[in-house]
Amino acid sequence: MRVLILIIFYLISVNLLYAQHIIKGKIINADDRHPVAGASVYINNSSLGTSTNKEGEFSLNSSNAIIELVITSIGFERRVVQLQLPLENNLLIAIQEKSTSIQEVVVTNYLKDGWKEWGKFFTENLIGIGDFADKCKILNPEVVKFRYDKKENILIAICTEPLKIRNNSLGYELTYDLANFSMNFKNRMFFFEGYAFFEDIGKIKLKIRKNRNDAYLLSINRFVTSLYNMSWEKDGYVVRKLVKKENELRQEARNKYNEIFNAVRKKYNNNWNLFYASQKDITQDYVSTLQTQMSQPATISYLMGIMQPSDIIKETYPDTNLKHIQFQDYLYLIYPADFTNSKSKLIQKAASEVTEIFLINEEGILIENNGGYYPAADLILSGYAVAYSKLAYLLPLDYLPNDGKK
Repeated sequence: MRVLILIIFYLISVNLLYAQHIIKGKIINADDRHPVAGASVYINNSSLGTSTNKEGEFSLNSSNAIIELVITSIGFERRVVQLQLPLENNLLIAIQEKSTSIQEVVVTNYLKDGWKEWGKFFTENLIGIGDFADKCKILNPEVVKFRYDKKENILIAICTEPLKIRNNSLGYELTYDLANFSMNFKNRMFFFEGYAFFEDIGKIKLKIRKNRNDAYLLSINRFVTSLYNMSWEKDGYVVRKLVKKENELRQEARNKYNEIFNAVRKKYNNNWNLFYASQKDITQDYVSTLQTQMSQPATISYLMGIMQPSDIIKETYPDTNLKHIQFQDYLYLIYPADFTNSKSKLIQKAASEVTEIFLINEEGILIENNGGYYPAADLILSGYAVAYSKLAYLLPLDYLPNDGKK
């Protein structure tokens, strides 16, 4: 009897944890208000999607508290609606028809042989390099268009249709609606974002299940789940505070050197030997010291003490299963050292590797128990996690992990 009670309690707990919210609505044409049949409606970064019926109606289920609902249809602009669940009423969503003339102008402004020149760069930065990326392929590269601004040294890519990506390592066919892709070669800043829908490829074999679990163990979503459950120490993570401050010595050296350089250029016609010979206060050794100081990093990093989840979880919202996190400076995330015990070489390599996490918005973000975080663009990663945030390692948010360190 006690065993039966425990089983019932467990089933009730699981049901509450993954409580399903029903999302119902209707998609209409913004111009004539007529229903749009056959429109794709899916929850971003999930395998949960459907199509509208002839009346433009749809119905979906989700266990998340916050979702991005993505609506696409041939001849219409993509529409993304952020929702907090559960909903009180059915949705009525209007989508706008695409302007054919604008689309033609946009496409004709891009490089004729763009894929030949930039396809490899695009693939490596969007999908990744090595490991799972080796078995991940873009099926429709012809939809990718490139524009390169030589003056600004910036590469931009757009897609005339959603990308179809087959990931044989994780057993998914991914529909990826690219919203932004840009690389600024001047400041080495790279950025991409899009909307993803996952579909399983046939029967899921044991190897694919293992690969999915590996991808989950390396993901930032697993860390966010550990944070939500206040269990990152139990899960093997070490988190310390990282403070980055401007290198004042470097900046002071730059100011002094620029002052001297301008004086040499204006008064001595760029003749440094004449400058050194005409005065005794500034020597060649002193200028060399300034140049050495100028080559130092722009910031100095200070690694502080070990942090706990309670240090950054500011508020819990029981009604929605959301938590609000907020922190200053950086989180210095060290991956579990016991990853070395894994049978997977991919996981072994990650042991004790480091990722830095930064919030661009002082107000913080919301997190969910499945590892989702919102707004996703407000959390910035650098270090080890970046390579495993590419599409070759991406899992849907409704993926249920084994979370074993094989």
